[in-house]
Amino acid sequence: MKRAAVIGHPVAHSRSPALFARFAAASGVELRYDAVDVTPELLASTLDAWRRDPEFVGCNVTLPHKERALALADRVEPAARACGAANVLTRAGHALVADNTDVAGIESALAHAGVSLRGARVAILGAGGAARAVAEAARRNGAVAIAVAARDPLRAQAVAAAFGAVACRFDAVPPSDVYVNATPVGMVGQAQRSLLPADAPAGGTAFELVYTPEWTPFLADAKARGLRTVTGTAMFVAQGAATFERWFGFAPKELPA
Repeated sequence: MKRAAVIGHPVAHSRSPALFARFAAASGVELRYDAVDVTPELLASTLDAWRRDPEFVGCNVTLPHKERALALADRVEPAARACGAANVLTRAGHALVADNTDVAGIESALAHAGVSLRGARVAILGAGGAARAVAEAARRNGAVAIAVAARDPLRAQAVAAAFGAVACRFDAVPPSDVYVNATPVGMVGQAQRSLLPADAPAGGTAFELVYTPEWTPFLADAKARGLRTVTGTAMFVAQGAATFERWFGFAPKELPA
């Protein structure tokens, strides 16, 4: 039986084990997929052990490990290099290959909702690995302006510099067409509040990357103020399907409803 995992800290909230169980069952693949809580100081040793496990196919990577996982990988695919973060590692021999399927998931979720990034002003709330994936999707799809807001000005500036964006504080986000919550705020076990700017215009789009729970304070606030809402579930499923394909060489035979 093949083995895979999602690693993060914390990670108990993850729906990835259920998603990949359905992918595997539909596709006739025998797969054990676990949620593994890995503290930052144990990340390198955990990955090193999995390099030597012949049954291990790879792992999804979530907070706070996406940038560190990239640095620890033996090879890096172009999407991960462009983002400066990895959300998936694939075992190839005794090497781990870093990739980023978050970009494709973001593009798929927005396209399904009828939201175009071309010519759009995009405000990204957060400056971690997920924020970098949003910035890359915005850049390569023709966004006219990208703003990155974070509590840590240096992190916001680093992401902004990498993607031709501007950095700002949470209380100074410029008016935008698409607002993306790329922070863990609103996730189960995290602070429960909305980071949507007070002057976000009705008619814009609020895109939530958190998917547990599916409906967050950010989305509730946006809906009440007349913005279109896009949940994180569509992105979650799309990036998962892309990950499955990297591990097994084909897309899942059917996607979960």
